[in-house]
Amino acid sequence: MQQPQLTFFVELPSEDLVKLFDSPGVVDFLANGRHALSMGILDLSAERAAIVRELEGRGVPVAAWLLLDVDDGYWLNADNPERGTARYRETIEWAKREQVQLHRIGLDIEFPRALGDEFNRNPRRTVWKAFRERRSFTEVYHSERAYADLVGEIRSGGRTVESYHFPYMIDERATGRALLRRCFALVDVHVDVEVFMLYASYLGRAAAHSYFDTAPAIALGVTGGGVNHGTPKETARLLTWERLEEDLVCSSRHTGQLYVFSLEGCVWRDFLPRFEQIDWAKSYRTDTGAAARAERGRRWLRRVMQLEPLADLIVPSRRTAERREAAEDIADDGVSAARPADMEKADGRLE
Repeated sequence: MQQPQLTFFVELPSEDLVKLFDSPGVVDFLANGRHALSMGILDLSAERAAIVRELEGRGVPVAAWLLLDVDDGYWLNADNPERGTARYRETIEWAKREQVQLHRIGLDIEFPRALGDEFNRNPRRTVWKAFRERRSFTEVYHSERAYADLVGEIRSGGRTVESYHFPYMIDERATGRALLRRCFALVDVHVDVEVFMLYASYLGRAAAHSYFDTAPAIALGVTGGGVNHGTPKETARLLTWERLEEDLVCSSRHTGQLYVFSLEGCVWRDFLPRFEQIDWAKSYRTDTGAAARAERGRRWLRRVMQLEPLADLIVPSRRTAERREAAEDIADDGVSAARPADMEKADGRLE
């Protein structure tokens, strides 16, 4: 069986990135294995550029994974398209100045970082808060149009675009609803390669595997690193090599494009030599009971999404109500104010 294309995520500031690539054998592993790298652009330093130049000189394709300041949400979402566009332009100017190619641009579509931090502390309370403060259809629609424009700008510069998505977007698309996007500031934009983050560390093995047959490209993990690195909860979630190998082999039956989060985790835990020994033809037994439970969970999720119109009728969004009240206050002061566009439901919204 043919080995899939492996791309490794790396998410480190320049100082730590230099230390990682000073580790013996890291560049050789990527170059000799014909692997690719998606590099989180946490800063635009000369040291980072030097590493990219070395990798590209050795034939390793490097994608620029766009990341923002924490105060701007860190990941790209419906609340910060203008910052995402600005970050792309800053990155391209840096690439020109430092004479690096960057073969692809990665758009990491996730909820605002602050919301993610709240979720880690109190998941149920955070989900309810996100539901009560959900965005309007039009807010999400206009953000998606802004990201579509960014994708067009990137392509016009001669680069392809990949996106990193939560797998629940697959379920939302199947329902034709927008509840997840409205609650968690997600956007759905057409790109060249869609990578779904099927991390068994967070989803569980069976739930992650349930999405394998519908994901064009699959990201697996977590092996270490990331924004929650070092916390007790994160440490407990880390995959063993055996679990990661099983996910790699099983997912390779469905796509030839696999991503691993993260390169630094694999280096720290001495996983790199084991990739060369993977038996891609190996078979694994399926836990049919766990698989059935995962499928039931997805069906229930879709049923909840289908209730979106009823939810809007019974439990209106606080966000929309607050804006309506603000508009009414302006009108009461004798100022002519047009009805805010985000209170309207645009025709043909959300493709």
